[in-house]
Amino acid sequence: MGKRNKWRKSMVLTLALAGGLLFNTVQPTEVHAEETSQQMIEKKAQIDAEVKKLEAELTTLQNDIDEKVKVFNQVQADIKEVDASIVETEKRIEQRSAILSERMAAYQAQDNTVGVYLSVVLEAKSFADLMDRVVAVKTLMDADQELVNQQEADKAKLEEQKATLDEKQKELQKQFQALQQKESEMEVKKAENEAKSLALKAQIASKQEEERLEAERKAAEEEAARLRALQSATPVMQTTNNGGKTQSFVVGSGSGTASSGDAISTAKQFLGRGYVWGGSNPSTGFDCSGLVQWSYKQAGVSLPRTASQQYLATQRISASEARVGDLVFFSYGSGVAHVGIYLGNNTMIDAQNKGVVIESLDWWNQYLVGFGRIQ
Repeated sequence: MGKRNKWRKSMVLTLALAGGLLFNTVQPTEVHAEETSQQMIEKKAQIDAEVKKLEAELTTLQNDIDEKVKVFNQVQADIKEVDASIVETEKRIEQRSAILSERMAAYQAQDNTVGVYLSVVLEAKSFADLMDRVVAVKTLMDADQELVNQQEADKAKLEEQKATLDEKQKELQKQFQALQQKESEMEVKKAENEAKSLALKAQIASKQEEERLEAERKAAEEEAARLRALQSATPVMQTTNNGGKTQSFVVGSGSGTASSGDAISTAKQFLGRGYVWGGSNPSTGFDCSGLVQWSYKQAGVSLPRTASQQYLATQRISASEARVGDLVFFSYGSGVAHVGIYLGNNTMIDAQNKGVVIESLDWWNQYLVGFGRIQ
């Protein structure tokens, strides 16, 4: 029994020691795993916060653009109101001119207004009739003078209205250009932040997911680099010392393709339609790149959404090589901000602050970056 007890004690001790060793080898692994999990949770939370910060940055920029768009739209509304008031004033002036012309013809037929007055007085049949005639003539002459006064007041008002309209249109043009540049800057920021966001997400992704995110990040970085490079794109026109005038280009007028002809026909359907910031289809209206994209889409040609992206998606050609249907791009000093469809003969169709119009390139040449051919 003594030996058996000793053996049992020995086995218990051995098992206890083995258990202790097992505990000591397993326990640290469990603690390490717990710490790793906690670290991953914290890292994910940190990355989520950074991603949200990038998103908030874009939201702030977009809100700034939205506020500018509101001001732009208000100026557009002001211009419509001034336009309507000018039409009304011109209508009153025209109607009044017709009345005054008739009166003047009547006076001239009687040699002068005094002749008309004397004729009326001398033909009076009684004193009462005379007084009635005198009052009638005076009333008529006073009415004529009032018409003249009103006419002069309306003519002065018309000049003021036209001056106001001119100022509003200049203000709209300035806002139009500022908004287009802001959109160009926003494009770069979106691409840059997208690349940063993908890089952050890859840090906590699975191996397979990490590879996908890495490929998307590289594409986003390449897009950002291309768009960033466009920020240095400036107009090719240079101001001369000859009275501040700019040189002009010899622009080609070669025939376009069937698809460009269809696109131009589509664009022309919207002539006179008002400009809508961010508009890309007939139901919303159009901005410059929206009109180009929609028109070519109807002709079976796919183009990116913005002027900068359309610039990158087309082949560079010289002005002398330009043909009908090529795209023509403009910059106000930093990045490609405006685009139109070239129609030949130094003209283009585009959506600008005055709406969808066909216009000469003469004024736009000061902002010309170049021409692009759709592949």
